Amino acid sequence: MVCRFSLLNVWKPILIASLCCAAFWPTLRVGFMLDDPFLLRAVERAPALSLKGLRSDFTDNVYKEPGTFYYRPLLSVMVRLEYFFWGRNPAGYHVVSLLFHIANAILVFSLLTLLEFEPHVALFTACLFAVNPVIVDDLLAATGGESMANFFLLTALILYLNKKCAWAWLVSFPALFAKESNVMLPALLLLCFVYQGRIRKEYWKVLSLLPVCGFFLVMRHCYVASPEDIAVFPMLRFMLEAFPRIVFYYLRVLLFPWELETWPPVFPLSPFWFLILPGGAAFIAGLFMLPVRRRITAFCVGWFFLLMAPRIPAILHNQVLMDKWIFMASPAVFALLLALLVKIWDHPSPYLRALPRGAVAVIIIFWASLAQANVKLRGSDEKNYRWTIRNGPRSFASYRLGVILLQEGRAEEAVQVLEPLPGLYPDQPDHQNAYAMALWHSGRHKEARILMEALEKSYPGSAAIKENAARIRAGR
Repeated sequence: MVCRFSLLNVWKPILIASLCCAAFWPTLRVGFMLDDPFLLRAVERAPALSLKGLRSDFTDNVYKEPGTFYYRPLLSVMVRLEYFFWGRNPAGYHVVSLLFHIANAILVFSLLTLLEFEPHVALFTACLFAVNPVIVDDLLAATGGESMANFFLLTALILYLNKKCAWAWLVSFPALFAKESNVMLPALLLLCFVYQGRIRKEYWKVLSLLPVCGFFLVMRHCYVASPEDIAVFPMLRFMLEAFPRIVFYYLRVLLFPWELETWPPVFPLSPFWFLILPGGAAFIAGLFMLPVRRRITAFCVGWFFLLMAPRIPAILHNQVLMDKWIFMASPAVFALLLALLVKIWDHPSPYLRALPRGAVAVIIIFWASLAQANVKLRGSDEKNYRWTIRNGPRSFASYRLGVILLQEGRAEEAVQVLEPLPGLYPDQPDHQNAYAMALWHSGRHKEARILMEALEKSYPGSAAIKENAARIRAGR
């Protein structure tokens, strides 16, 4: 079945787009933050649309710095194009990100309609997707690439389901080269085919994606070093001990999206993991006991876990649970919950018919308000870092906030933020280096000299420490 919008249904994509704008229009006023400075700096090393710059986008990591293992050439190209048009004006970047989010919400509606979900389920799932605050991190960052990657993923799936295989195969290239997690595209397409009950001979279309995935993985292997500290045994242990709790965490984040933050830490391993694991298995089994067609339940569970799977290496390596990583899995959660209410949509009683509609409307308004509140609360690096450390110091956030305060000449505030870090993270020389400079610029010269001398002895190979130590000795 080909998905077309008739004149009578034009209001649906307009409604979805309007909700996206209502929730996230404040991001258009946000400046550069999060990963923006790093991506812009990478582009400025070979600015404009030069062949040298474009070649570097496909033959280096996204930040053009050693030690980074993210290979996202299309994100680099997109930032390069935006830089060509808008330079250091963040407004244009934010408009592009919001347009991608609007397109994704409409594509979610199209995908669910193609899969023949109930019309109410398809529409309200897209509306909830449009306003859920979990994606706010990607929209706060002017160069955020999550929404762009999701756009190509959804477009490829819809083209395949519409039997436009040649176009879909071509779109699969930007889908994979936009973000590594889209390597799950073949599995997601197979899941959609199985859900539709397509004949077996159509499954060859999934096989046509495997060379694209292989080409991407070979390119990534050639030009980006994988993190060395992720091995099979730690990953298996993580799956057994921590993964069920992470699943429940992400479900809570999607359905009750307050207290969001950019870098939630991974849970410490629980000694009672052997109880959590069967509990998680029982929860999944219980989903199939709900008064929903099992085909729908199986699809939603499969979609959720297929989109969570590629996040595991990043979670293991970074030891954080970025909220936006679960956003593309959210339609499965919303669709399953809404499918439970299908029998009430057409109930003879007008009061019962109004109940689910009213509940969804209240949630949409509440989530849109939360999205706007998040932008206001966290709409700059300083605000975002302060929000992250509101309950206590954090290694990365406290360090970055201290550096920002130092750069702005607010040395005494920087001392307060950085002071706990040497004791909590004694093996992080950058933290101690920044703290020593904060002490120096706040007038506590003796303490700064003592700390910097100790750092020079402990880390003789650090260029940053040598440079700052020379400044202190020169009285600068």
